[in-house]
Amino acid sequence: MRTLDLGYEKLRDLLLESGFQSSQISSVDTNDANITYPDSNPALLVVKPSPSQSSGASRYNEVVTLIQLAKDNGFAIHPYSKGANLGYGGKEPYGPNCLALDLSAFDRISNYHKTSGHITVEPGVSQEAISAFLKQNGDVHIHDTTGAPKFASVVGNYLERGFGHTPLAEHAKNILHAEFIVPNSKGQLPTHHVTSTDGTAFEIDEKKVHRTYSIGPDMTGLIIQNNISIVTSLTIKLLKKPECFVAYFIPFKKEDTEQVIDTCAMLRKQNTIHSAAHIGNNMKTLQLLAVQFPELITSYDFDELKKLIDMFSLDDWTLSGGMYGTPHQVKAHIKDLKAAMKKLGVKPLFIDEKKLGFIKKTLSLPPKYNKALVKKLISSDSGALRKIGAKLALRKSLLELCKIKQGTPSNEFLRTIYWRNLHKLTDSVPNPSKDKVGLLWGAPCSEISSKDFNVITSIMDDTCKKYKFESPISVTLINERTMECVLSLSWNREEENEDERALACYKEIMLKCANMGFLQYRMSTFSNQFFDQHHLPMPQSLLNLKLYLDPCNVISPSKYDLVSKNFTTNND
Repeated sequence: MRTLDLGYEKLRDLLLESGFQSSQISSVDTNDANITYPDSNPALLVVKPSPSQSSGASRYNEVVTLIQLAKDNGFAIHPYSKGANLGYGGKEPYGPNCLALDLSAFDRISNYHKTSGHITVEPGVSQEAISAFLKQNGDVHIHDTTGAPKFASVVGNYLERGFGHTPLAEHAKNILHAEFIVPNSKGQLPTHHVTSTDGTAFEIDEKKVHRTYSIGPDMTGLIIQNNISIVTSLTIKLLKKPECFVAYFIPFKKEDTEQVIDTCAMLRKQNTIHSAAHIGNNMKTLQLLAVQFPELITSYDFDELKKLIDMFSLDDWTLSGGMYGTPHQVKAHIKDLKAAMKKLGVKPLFIDEKKLGFIKKTLSLPPKYNKALVKKLISSDSGALRKIGAKLALRKSLLELCKIKQGTPSNEFLRTIYWRNLHKLTDSVPNPSKDKVGLLWGAPCSEISSKDFNVITSIMDDTCKKYKFESPISVTLINERTMECVLSLSWNREEENEDERALACYKEIMLKCANMGFLQYRMSTFSNQFFDQHHLPMPQSLLNLKLYLDPCNVISPSKYDLVSKNFTTNND
């Protein structure tokens, strides 16, 4: 068959001839493009398939039609759930001749089992939607929520190796069952696959089949950060809503890092720390303060920012996490954590529901009076009063963080990515795309050890300083073995040369870490370009799966460049 002479009008006509409605086809919204990645490829157009009311594979007939059109006419498809993978990649394709596939209309929540604690979600289900669904259906379970926006897709986050805050933090490891469509060769119809049928219900030959466990091979891992298919649904684990929840915050000084980190390694292994605890530096805290009082930041000069950190007595590092369980379990964990930290001369602060209620009451005054009081304190000549003012300024962030730890999403932390764009912040929900806010997140991983902690954070600090950027760092104890050191690099995309400097800074940090064996927890948009098989030694048989399942290279060409580089398009 001939290859389509690609362009908006011809591609639109092809879609209309194939049964799509004009309301499903649109041009690219330029405010959605280039969220953080300047060298993106604009999509030819955006198409939004509509789900049928069937519960089986025919629900996705329009997606199958689109794949077949792509194979026959020489264009590609870049699917996205909500396009809110901020800091790692947006709605924009990774290669040319791509149609953007908006899957947000597929928003069904089903197969919720209160006894076993699992639920099935489609790509269009947001964090806010799953949270509301669970509350409306008995408030028995919570979903492991991330700091991403409320409207961010659950499926999108799981497929891109996202993580949350509860004991179920590692999302890629909490997928029980997946359903996905692979394109196949030009002469074959796309195939709808199911894999890992633990605790799920699905249809075989129009008959509903239930599974409580699976045997044999499991293909679920193939869909994680891989451009071989379009995922139509995931069945994921939920956390039983704990009878008792207590948040904790443990500030410590730089000189205590070795003892604290190595103690945390021990506490994580023995399950005293049993959620994804975070360790944020004082630059992260200053960012939270700055979004409340943008006028504090008059310069991004390193020495000037250091003066502010000292002025408000911001702690070098703060460990935060949550205790989940029965009152007896939580009490035992608190006792163990207190005892371990007491040996180091470090004092944890515990915040239970009663204290959270008190903090809420202190915010019950009209916002302008609250803000006036805090502003008076942080402007005081007294260092003690300034410190109190800074703590009071962080009350809202603390409450929102505790909500996230209990399964309720928040847009609050979206504001911190405006660090170098504070003048663009308004009272409405931030729109980093429209506001040209630059953002890249990178997360090199290592075992939980003070030695690796110091090496990675020093690389981040020194390299950011070299490129004249700040280094807000949050280290997450993601499981009993591993920590990931997350750098949030933000910049103003409207400032001359800031794109180039930011990308060069990011690349240097991630390559330095990778060359020392500290690989990223997840691939980001930009790291696709410079990581290769030297850094990620994948077997050739795994790389060749793209050739087997998507030989026409239909799904997001170049999205995961390590796979795409080993691929040759076959149109036969």
